[in-house]
Amino acid sequence: MDILKLVKNFSLEVVKFAAAGAPIVSEEKFEERLKICNACEHLDGNKCMKCGCTMSVKCKWGTAACPINKWGTVNTK
Repeated sequence: MDILKLVKNFSLEVVKFAAAGAPIVSEEKFEERLKICNACEHLDGNKCMKCGCTMSVKCKWGTAACPINKWGTVNTK
């Protein structure tokens, strides 16, 4: 994935998160998501090579979802 696409994907995630009021998941949900990401073949350091996001940040956002459906959003309403 090229760098421009990674930046675009991350920017869209930031906008979605901010528009929803910046909902944060529980510590338990964060740890669960991060564990899934850490075992993923698309993780390079702390960055997902599918979406371009920094996973120690994205895994905290209630509006975020894995781009290959390994984990999804939580109810933010």
